[in-house]
Parts: sequence; C-alpha cells; structure tokens
Amino acid sequence: MSRPLSRLAILACALALGCGSGTPYYRLDWGGEDTVTVTPGDTVPYNIAVQRIADNPGAVRVRVAGAPAGVTVGPEFSLPEGETIVNATLSIEVSPGTTAFGVGGIAFIAEDPANAVTASSGVAIAILEPPVTQPDFSVAVEPRQVNLIPGARGRTTVTVTRAAGFTGRLVITMVTPNNTSRLSADPLTLEADQTSAELAVNTDRSLSLIPVITRFVATAEDGRTATTGFTFNLRNF
Repeated sequence: MSRPLSRLAILACALALGCGSGTPYYRLDWGGEDTVTVTPGDTVPYNIAVQRIADNPGAVRVRVAGAPAGVTVGPEFSLPEGETIVNATLSIEVSPGTTAFGVGGIAFIAEDPANAVTASSGVAIAILEPPVTQPDFSVAVEPRQVNLIPGARGRTTVTVTRAAGFTGRLVITMVTPNNTSRLSADPLTLEADQTSAELAVNTDRSLSLIPVITRFVATAEDGRTATTGFTFNLRNF
C-alpha cells in the first residue's frame, strides 16, 4: 500500500545526491494528502506538489503506477527544466462497477532522465463499499474520512434521508473491523423530527498508523438497517 505522502505540506526528502561528495546535488520533495476515500462511481480532485532543489535542474516527468482495479488517476504532469516547483490537480476516477473494496494505493514516479534520477511517493486509496439503503430511509456521513492521531477524537455529521412518509426513530451505531472497541462513535439516536446530527468518533492510542474502513449503521425500530462507509485515517501528523 503506497502511503508516503502526507498532509498538504512539503515532505521529507525523496531523493538527495551530492551532500558534500563533489557530485551534483539533487533533491525532490512531495506534498499532498496521504489518504483519499472514494466510493464506486466517484470522480474526485487530488492536489499534488513537487518541489526540486538541484544543481542541474532538468525536466521531470511525473506519472502514476499501480492503481487499484477500477481506479484511474491522471493526467501525467511535468516540472519544466530550470523550475523549482509544480502544483497539479489530478483526477481520481473510480469505476461504478469496481469491487476492489478496502485500502489500496497508487504510486507517483518522478523521472529526470538528464540527471538519471528516479524518485517515488504514493497515496493510499480507501474504496468504500456502496451504501445500503431502504426504500424509505438512507444514511450518509460528511466528512466520510477523518485524519487523527491515535488516541484523538474527531467529528462527523450523520444525515438521514427519509422518504415515503417514514418518520421512525433511527439508532446510529458503528461497525468496526473484527468488532474492535479501539475505534468507536458516540451513541446517537435521531428522533422522528431529526434528519442530521454531529457526533464524535474515537480512537485508541494503541492503534497503528494506517487507514481503517468502518461503517455507520442506521437501525429502525422494526430492525431494518441502512449503512454507509467511513474511514479513520490514522497518522502521526
């Protein structure tokens, strides 16, 4: 799973040559979100920056490799010869029919042939399963990804869409991998006159620094359920 990129800040050196050795100095830094959450049929923008410090700044071509099945990322872009930084907005497109659910990754490969330099970084792609709906109600969350240090709390808003005259009470819960209690959401009940509410999501400090996919479940009084996906992006900032 590719995941070296982090935040929207300039990151640690991807490649450095020289450093007092008498050879030309060359360094590439990458910037961009380290994890993106998507669902089948999505097309979302992705902002990326590449900064270069070099004695001989040749042209750099950046391409994408290793995308999960059903995911297309592009276009390729370049850092022109002599320039130090490029900002690009790529598009992440997810096929409506993909079944590659879970966390995968894409790699960004930067190549400067004139200096024989190749460097790489990457992004984790969390592909959520499609929402499960009922004829008279469905559930969604926004944001559907929170970036947290293990042990921290975040917030998201749960929204229920009611139809066909449905006014029943809905209990909102979270289902986690292996039913772990180290990821959780505060209890929430949406009464007949409620369609949305904010709630807290919680993480334990013992968790690893990886994206984890969970699901929110809205349960009606007759036991019927609607669900939607959610990602905890656990990182050290």
